[in-house]
Amino acid sequence: MQVNNAMFRQQNQMFLQQQQQQRDMSRMLTNIQTTEDKLANEERKLKKSQTKLLEIETDLKSKKGELANLENNSKDNNSDLQKDIEKSKKQIAKSEEKLSKTNGKIELSSKKIQDFQKKIETSKAEKEELAQKHEEEKRLKREEKERKEKEKN
Repeated sequence: MQVNNAMFRQQNQMFLQQQQQQRDMSRMLTNIQTTEDKLANEERKLKKSQTKLLEIETDLKSKKGELANLENNSKDNNSDLQKDIEKSKKQIAKSEEKLSKTNGKIELSSKKIQDFQKKIETSKAEKEELAQKHEEEKRLKREEKERKEKEKN
């Protein structure tokens, strides 16, 4: 009777252990999918920031060209031209500030992308390790079951 109870308890433990492993596998798969979604979103943000950067750089070049034209035409100290020059310099300063902010966003997005990629790789490796462990335990359980059947015969 005690042998039967011990066998039943051992089988129950193995079953519970398998369920836990399946939950762990499911959790890891969900984690990987979530991280991949975050990675895709971050890549879209990076692309958007890069596009914005190109627009700002183009705008900045045109404003600098405009300023150069104004400065060349300001040989006579016309107060309207001086006001336009000051206004143009302020616009250039704002554009340069936007440029630096966008560069910061790009660097941040690139770092996040690298972090997400590392996290995905780590999670996939852990998932593979868990799957191998799960298969090994299945094999051991099968072998144990076969051994017990041989002992009965």
